Amino acid sequence: MLGRTSHAAFLVALFLTSLGMGVVESSIHLDETPTQQHSEGVSSVVDVPNWRIGDEWVYETQFDVAQLIAQANISASLNTLTGDTVYEVEDIFFITVDGIQTLAYKMKIEGAFTSGNNGATLDVPNFGQVSGRLNIDYSGEDIIRVRDLAVINSEFSLDVKFRPLNLGIFETDLALITFDTYYNPPKEKYDFPVRTGDRWYMPFMSGTSVDGSSDYFDPSEFDTNGAENTSWQVTADGIPTEDGLNIKYGGCDDSYKINEWNATGVSAGFNWYCPEVRFNSWIRISNAAGFTIDWLLKTYTPVDSNNVNPSSSPGGRNTQIHVSTATTATLPNAIEQISIDYNVAGSPSIPIKNTNLQLRYEIADTIANPTTDNNGQAQVALNVSDEADDTIASDDYTSNGVVVYDPVGRVIGATTVVQDLSVVGVDLVAQSSSVIVERTRNGSTTTLSASIGYNALPGDVLSFSLPAQNRGVLTAPSTFMEIETPEGIVTRGALPTIAPYAEERLEVEWSVPVDMAIGTANLSFTVDPDENVTADANRSNNAASLSIFIGRAPTVDLQVDEGKYTFENVTLNATESFDLDGGDVDCRFEIESRAGLIDVIEAPDCWTQWNWSNSGTWSVTVLVIDEELDTDELQVDVTIINQAPKFEITYPESVAVESPVTIEVFNMSDIDTVAPVGQIVKVYWPEWTDCGIINDSPTTVKTCTFTPTEEGMISVTAEGRDDDGEATTMTAEILVLNIPPTISAPSLLKGGQEVMPDENGTWHLNEDEVALLR
Repeated sequence: MLGRTSHAAFLVALFLTSLGMGVVESSIHLDETPTQQHSEGVSSVVDVPNWRIGDEWVYETQFDVAQLIAQANISASLNTLTGDTVYEVEDIFFITVDGIQTLAYKMKIEGAFTSGNNGATLDVPNFGQVSGRLNIDYSGEDIIRVRDLAVINSEFSLDVKFRPLNLGIFETDLALITFDTYYNPPKEKYDFPVRTGDRWYMPFMSGTSVDGSSDYFDPSEFDTNGAENTSWQVTADGIPTEDGLNIKYGGCDDSYKINEWNATGVSAGFNWYCPEVRFNSWIRISNAAGFTIDWLLKTYTPVDSNNVNPSSSPGGRNTQIHVSTATTATLPNAIEQISIDYNVAGSPSIPIKNTNLQLRYEIADTIANPTTDNNGQAQVALNVSDEADDTIASDDYTSNGVVVYDPVGRVIGATTVVQDLSVVGVDLVAQSSSVIVERTRNGSTTTLSASIGYNALPGDVLSFSLPAQNRGVLTAPSTFMEIETPEGIVTRGALPTIAPYAEERLEVEWSVPVDMAIGTANLSFTVDPDENVTADANRSNNAASLSIFIGRAPTVDLQVDEGKYTFENVTLNATESFDLDGGDVDCRFEIESRAGLIDVIEAPDCWTQWNWSNSGTWSVTVLVIDEELDTDELQVDVTIINQAPKFEITYPESVAVESPVTIEVFNMSDIDTVAPVGQIVKVYWPEWTDCGIINDSPTTVKTCTFTPTEEGMISVTAEGRDDDGEATTMTAEILVLNIPPTISAPSLLKGGQEVMPDENGTWHLNEDEVALLR
């Protein structure tokens, strides 16, 4: 079973890389002053950070892979793997991306993760089912584009080992594997500047090549390559909190939660971006395959900094390049004035004079070489071009990074040039594409993705965070937002002044009526409904609506074969499952294949077959998923009949009476046994034979020998029983033959002693002697 053991560990490692009649009642929870959310504009920008060689982040790491191991049909149990992951900026260098020289960080990532002693139970040769310690050593590097933190390439190696009984002398190498993943174009997990509600998506190509060594599988079979389409949205801001847990790092109270979805709208996890530490305060990868991995920030240690507390404060950089734009936003092909200030921190700061710098506007392949003056300052008139980034976003036309680099001091400064197709003083926008929608169902809250549309079921509670944006370069005065529920209830909430390219939000809740018909419900909202803001340059975008499809959960139907034996295919047919609100359904079967082990089969056609290697009652659950990712499930028990054991016997057809006869047993087997050798099949004999029990052990004598005392046909029935108590009988029919009588020579006894005849065969007796002739 070592192959399965290695596969279990490898799966753990691999996935490091990777939802009317009568009166209709409803409610909308709108206070007279609805809950407000505030998002700063670029005047208080959450812009692209700058890193230095030696910057280090340490994350508490938790791998919850128990479900993954179970679903992989592996005889194993595994605690949550824990350990620390260290991220360190190792280098700043140039790399060519799509023919353009690009400044990049090399991020070294190392970690050691363990189940702890007795935290893993695996099936190991020479040990059987044994507890021990599973260890994974991780070593990798990410190549990250400086201007926007997009990932260009990610490579890492995994060394997976298992220690039976927690003893190093028994340590088994399961896999030493390297994964190399490219992204084209580089994957932008952030779209700077970051603000709550921003949504973006990007199509890209991605491929992973796998290399390394393992005695149990071919690493290259895990190679992948293909198109992807991922979407992100900033759905919350504040203290990173998930599932009642918090990070250990004492700062980062102003983090931004960025949710990620794949092309089908399934959550791939999230990260909380923390401007204070210039990186993430919490990263989570979740996967339907059955695993969740969390990285929670413990410490941040920036180099060239003062007043640093690694567990709570980054302090300030000693040497820094400040880069800023003259305008909040600009038109394509405009000239934007870039201001540079290079100094050493102090009171007052000390300018770094007469220093040659490099300004890089890589999206347009523009390079400038400003030199700081006596004040440590420089100006560059930059043609922003009309080149757009690879992320389609809700808040601008494009946002392109500008990098200023000191190649000698290896110091970086950066900012983002925001472009819009219309730059005006004030433009209030009801931005439907930046609405944040959360759905609470059965006590569980999910953030919905716009990629597949918003949907709900009767009884759900929907929470909407509605944005009022100012897409202008001047501050917009205070006004109101008017909200109309799907039932036509109109409510207003006050909006404060809104900074340039910033937003304010109102939060509302709507409970979907339990008897609401199938169809589309619309929630609409209008910014400045009375048109009090006379400076608003474009009133055509002041109103927006949001469509929510109110459907029904799919209905599951499962038909299962009955009366099947072990190793016979059982048909699991859920093709009659349907979705009342229309559309197709997919199915996922979760099959209890062995005690405590679940096999998961994705079946888009809702049909599959399975066979069991052991008899008994086994659980089968089918999960039906409709196009809105609503689900229904059904669990049934499937009874599998045990197959009887098999054995053969050989014996003579006949034997003389009072002569020993031997019956030999061979080819003992039980196809569905789970017993060890020696207990698979046992053969029992009739009591009168005085033969002992025969088992399947190769060292056991497999014969029964007895002596018949009567002539005629005799039947000897051997009964073979398996570990499930099932019996098979074999009968030997043996003819016991008569033997002819025999006459022996007479003998003469006198006084109990035999009298010996003479040479002529004559006995000699005296007169009156008494003798016995026989």
